[in-house]
Amino acid sequence: MKLSYKYELTKNTGVPPRSPAKMPVHVPKMNVNVRLAWRQNNRAIERDAERFWINEQLLPKDADATERLGELCLAGYVGHELVALTTARIRHIDFLGVKLAMARVATAHAMRQKSLGLHMLAKSREHLEAWSAANPQEEVMGMGTITQTHAWDTRPPSHALGRDTRLAFIGWTANNEPMRVAWFAHGTFPRRRSNPLP
Repeated sequence: MKLSYKYELTKNTGVPPRSPAKMPVHVPKMNVNVRLAWRQNNRAIERDAERFWINEQLLPKDADATERLGELCLAGYVGHELVALTTARIRHIDFLGVKLAMARVATAHAMRQKSLGLHMLAKSREHLEAWSAANPQEEVMGMGTITQTHAWDTRPPSHALGRDTRLAFIGWTANNEPMRVAWFAHGTFPRRRSNPLP
């Protein structure tokens, strides 16, 4: 599935033939239909997203659902059922001196361990990079993630660079959570930090 700069998704989610070195590592173990939600104000996807968050108990009582709906990026469907979502929030990352689209992914409990989450992140990175290139005034230089699940604690060491997502490990947060960044091809960083450490 190729994501265009016009943000049109094809109905065929199969991966076109490529050389083995470029084949994706994480291919979903089901036929998932990925739909664009980023800056679309699609009420059908928004309704499905709210239902998904409630059913999966992913929406804290004090959370602003309207704000989260404005951060929807991609929605993954199996048939008519929403089974995965990515969201992105544009944030200025002080220690990097740039703005990143900080992405999150959520998958339905029944769909976990099926290579769906990383597939959704990889497709989100493609969309966000295309959107950023088409909107240079937003000055978004890459996509970032922070892994907050403790399921990673019991797994073997993770690769520093994700081949599908292009997410590279850059360090640990104050909460001891790994942070990764996928720099966009047009991304830049300042020659000097605006607020250097003492």
